[in-house]
Amino acid sequence: MRRNYHNRCVYITTWVIWSICVCILAGCENNAHNFSQHPGFSEYFMANPPSHGLPAQEERQMLRRFRPRFMMAEGEAGAIDFYRDYIAQGELLNGDGVVLSTDVTQEILNSFKDSPDVVFRHQPGSDPAEAVVYGRIDRQAVSFDTTNGGVIKPLTFLTYNIVFRNSGVPAGILGWQEALLGLFFNLNDWHQLDHYTAVTLVLEDTAYGGVHHVAVILQQHNNVRTYLIGEGITFPDDGRVVVDIAKRSNELYPHMQDITRHRAVNMPDPEGMRFLLSGERKPVLAGYDITEGVIEVEYTLEFLPHDNAFYTFKGFLGERRRLKGRDAPPGADYNTLPQLKPL
Repeated sequence: MRRNYHNRCVYITTWVIWSICVCILAGCENNAHNFSQHPGFSEYFMANPPSHGLPAQEERQMLRRFRPRFMMAEGEAGAIDFYRDYIAQGELLNGDGVVLSTDVTQEILNSFKDSPDVVFRHQPGSDPAEAVVYGRIDRQAVSFDTTNGGVIKPLTFLTYNIVFRNSGVPAGILGWQEALLGLFFNLNDWHQLDHYTAVTLVLEDTAYGGVHHVAVILQQHNNVRTYLIGEGITFPDDGRVVVDIAKRSNELYPHMQDITRHRAVNMPDPEGMRFLLSGERKPVLAGYDITEGVIEVEYTLEFLPHDNAFYTFKGFLGERRRLKGRDAPPGADYNTLPQLKPL
């Protein structure tokens, strides 16, 4: 009885503290600039300028050949077309809130891609058409330390970005947290636009003119996670890796036949990483992504230059919101810390 009373007191105290924190945070001003202005990005992109060209024909064939299969749960909103379903429905504003355009096109968005104070405010309209996934190819010489010294391997990275109108809170948070947050926020719409969500297939050329499949990199919240082929993810005979889209949060995980809970953390700090890797001592703000991949996403594969606004836009590609972390993101190239950008 005494132990139950103690646990109840801890629960109530935590609930009250959580409530106060949410109320305080909800009244805070958001940052003047977004993640694109984080120190290090400017230097990284100066040293690695995005190209303006589209993939060559043989590169497009490779991207089509290895395009992944995306599986989602029933009842989820699903993927969209970034330019036709998202950018075409909204308005572009400058940092003072003055409307720059109410008929935003790809050309107009690209003309403001280097302005970090510009905001695109999405206003959902008609139901989305078929989803569009953007494929790109990068090549990079990667160094590895071995027992016989350093080895440099030229690798090819095929990246596929799938796009969602909103990003929600992980579906596997505690019941009281979900109830409390639901009083203040739409849990399916934590922030507008989710386009960091990407699958990257890592390939190595073989001596016989073919390719060896090395790994798959999946975007999961503010992090990217690498799965070696045969260790955490399988490579199917048809070359199309199958990934699951998490309920509500859209994060990507290797496909599982059954409903699966995946540990998810708010930030990759020491406490978060301990829980992420071992499952021990779950932080208060950590939770679980839940996947149930039963419906395959139908999509069209399209290609954009690496310097397109989809990747490089420095402003806000969605509504600005007062609570930190609820602002819409910049371009998809700002998906992790600049020091972690080298593939």
